[in-house]
Amino acid sequence: MTFTSDVCFGNDNGLLTLLKGYSALIPPLYLKFPVQYSFTQVHTFLLHRVLFDQHLEQYSPSERYQQSFWKWAIGHLERMDKDSDEEDGEIDTRIYERYLSLISRSIDPSGPPPDSYMTYYWKPSSSLCSANRNSYETITLLESRTTIENGTTGLRTWYASFVLASYLIANAETICDQSVLELGCGSGFLGIIVATIQQTFNKRRQSHHQPLPAVLLTDVNAGVLSRCRDNIRLRCNQSSNHPDITFSTLDWFDALSLPFSENAVTTFLSKAGAGIVIGADIVFDPILVPPLIATLRLALSFESTRMVMMALTVRNEQTFAYFVSEAVA
Repeated sequence: MTFTSDVCFGNDNGLLTLLKGYSALIPPLYLKFPVQYSFTQVHTFLLHRVLFDQHLEQYSPSERYQQSFWKWAIGHLERMDKDSDEEDGEIDTRIYERYLSLISRSIDPSGPPPDSYMTYYWKPSSSLCSANRNSYETITLLESRTTIENGTTGLRTWYASFVLASYLIANAETICDQSVLELGCGSGFLGIIVATIQQTFNKRRQSHHQPLPAVLLTDVNAGVLSRCRDNIRLRCNQSSNHPDITFSTLDWFDALSLPFSENAVTTFLSKAGAGIVIGADIVFDPILVPPLIATLRLALSFESTRMVMMALTVRNEQTFAYFVSEAVA
């Protein structure tokens, strides 16, 4: 799945698309080599914007991915036609050296893929854009590369998060001055989006003295919350400067406990005072539907909560139908 195209990260072609693909660990099989550019243009880009990019050196893709990428890139570079006016049509030895150093480390391709930094690119909406409308924001996360790790699916970013992020970016005014509570925060992708939108909007105000609204990130898994906290606080992410982001354990099943007015979820929601509740890809098991619906109803029972916004992946039609029927009941 090409996470960096067509959803919320633009639809650029060529060199930028290649950079996005590398940064997000898109398998080379799904990358398109930019043959519309000259050897010198592609080679220079790979050398300075990929191999020696300061950000990608500090938050680099896994060595396994780098090995597969550079094998693919070198193969294409070697097959490219060289223009007669190109004085130096040779591949820089530093590219070969990087690839050979990766091979020498005996990376096991058969084992589970290791955790890796992933960087995503996105364009702010027109309401948030600076004078340079071609500029991109980035989000960097340390993520799991497996579907399930340590009994949870929350250590990686799923497609529904990109879809919801696309909506939030396009409708930034909805959340720019509202406290936002996320159910099932995962590795922190949406939390960073929300925090960045709030900060960007606040910078554009004539007065910067208004405090930023809160971002409340919750999950039931302590390991997921820890990973989310670490990603939110990465210095390369704008969210690291947001003054009011909290991380809390929240078990939706507590919402089923009687009396409702005294259960742990009600107590948490009362203190949170969130204006908007969001969640992405959190309906994947029918056993979660009743507690999630109970949690959402409790949230909406507070006057402070204006709306709930969710993006769901339909993996099982029956589970999705069950959720919808319970939601409208």
